[in-house]
Amino acid sequence: MTLYQHLDKYIATKKQKEFERNFFLDVDQYEIWEEIEIGPVNEAANKFEVTVEDIKFFSEAILDPNPLFHDEEYAKTTHWGGLIAHPLFFHFISLYCIERGFCNWMRIPGAFNPGQVNELYEPFRPGDEITLTLTSTDKWIKRGLHYVQCQQDFTDQNGVLKVRRWPILSVPHSRAEIQKYLD
Repeated sequence: MTLYQHLDKYIATKKQKEFERNFFLDVDQYEIWEEIEIGPVNEAANKFEVTVEDIKFFSEAILDPNPLFHDEEYAKTTHWGGLIAHPLFFHFISLYCIERGFCNWMRIPGAFNPGQVNELYEPFRPGDEITLTLTSTDKWIKRGLHYVQCQQDFTDQNGVLKVRRWPILSVPHSRAEIQKYLD
């Protein structure tokens, strides 16, 4: 059995099936703390097209029974006029968009998230094509741990800002430190 094969029973959508869940692959290509440059703005490698399937399966996966997130007929009767994604749906989009490239330190083995600030402006809807823009905004050392913060802007195909967030992660500071999670 491979490392994540036991989770296959939970994989249902096309995006889930295509998503590489083994974050240990290509670890030598991840940005590490020592390499992170503060300031440059970059677009994530992947765009995310929001589908009804994505919205429904996310709601199911987090066990949220709110019909606004999975019952299309009910959602049509609300002031939203149709399905919207759960407010935390952006986490799914973030990992999908950052699969490779800039700010991929968010996927690095040994990283942990001590906090974040999230501003939600507009719900994600079926048909939205989301672009994720990333800016590393700060990095520091505290009590021997190496922290990095970035700004993530999620915009749709019309340039509407859906979510802006600032996750903070403690990350391994060197490739040698990452190696202890791989052995």
